[in-house]
Amino acid sequence: MLDMKELIELTLHYGGEYGLNHTKRILKIIDFIGEKYSYNREVVDIAAYLHDWGGYAPWKKENVDHAIRSVEAAREYLGERFINEDHIKHILECIENHHNGRKNKSIEARLLSDADGIDFIGTIGFAREFSTKPRELKKAFESAKARIDKVKAVICIEESEPIVKERIERMTLLFKQFEEETWGLF
Repeated sequence: MLDMKELIELTLHYGGEYGLNHTKRILKIIDFIGEKYSYNREVVDIAAYLHDWGGYAPWKKENVDHAIRSVEAAREYLGERFINEDHIKHILECIENHHNGRKNKSIEARLLSDADGIDFIGTIGFAREFSTKPRELKKAFESAKARIDKVKAVICIEESEPIVKERIERMTLLFKQFEEETWGLF
């Protein structure tokens, strides 16, 4: 039987506060964008906590997409806990597709994908990019700007669009302020 408390604790252990809080933000976004949809909340919750495990030690591998590694880690973790095989397949589908904009995936996978993308833009997206490159401000700036187009390309759910638009507006203002305060010297 799967123990959600254990899953949450392991996500904290492997992903640190960053990984755990990213997941919690995703779930809050899903609460909002998924309001009018009927979906399997258990599948979404489990997939959200496992979706980035492939980017954490001990599963991370150079030159291997973390989504693929996350599927492998999730398959192992879930297989050891004897949960429903159909649920496992559904969870793995969500994890595998959490960075693409394919519309022909389950509602649970679309919710996870959109929420994950949304968490990469706006003020939090800006902060995330700069926190990963504190001494490479130009790279962080360019990466944050590029993130906007990446997220817009993968959004699947209509309810995500106003959030994306608002967060892009915030991010654009931050870019402008950052350029002004640094005189473009970054």
